[in-house]
Amino acid sequence: MSVTGDKGVDLARLRKAVEDAPKSARTHATLGTALAQLGLMNEAQEELEKAVALDPSLHKAWVNLGGVYLARWDFSRCVAANASALERRPDLFEAHYNKGLGHLYLGEAADVVECFERATALSPNHAGARYHLAVGLHAVGKSEQAKVELMKALELGYSPQPEFVKEMERVFGGEFSLDGYRDKADEPGA
Repeated sequence: MSVTGDKGVDLARLRKAVEDAPKSARTHATLGTALAQLGLMNEAQEELEKAVALDPSLHKAWVNLGGVYLARWDFSRCVAANASALERRPDLFEAHYNKGLGHLYLGEAADVVECFERATALSPNHAGARYHLAVGLHAVGKSEQAKVELMKALELGYSPQPEFVKEMERVFGGEFSLDGYRDKADEPGA
């Protein structure tokens, strides 16, 4: 009998597959992704790093490795891994999104804007991408554009950080209000 994780992942089977084919990048990538989904980040990082070392063309392995780095607060490596994914496939929404978050935590506002502009171009109705674009735009001094993106994020159902809302209220004074959005958020089922 094999042990499965809480998401139904048969780790014993995946580990056996890696044991049987230690030079298979895809097998390492599959195991690494499953480990990440289960929150086993040390092992996930090890397997995903093996995968991209064996086959650097595996863009999804790069994205997943970047996600592991992000979860482990290793933002520089998150940015680098997602950049590697984007070199291979420039249309990867998740890579732009995670790379943007890495830049956000590193305080690199212009790069945040670039990543989330690309992310919103790929997925215009992604509330989180719109919100993070707003944060980046405000950080580079484009507060009017930031307000537009924040309102789009709110319309898509995003719940902004209170500190950012206070900052926008400080900048725009009476011109800025989330009262209607706060009411919607308080409605049952919202």
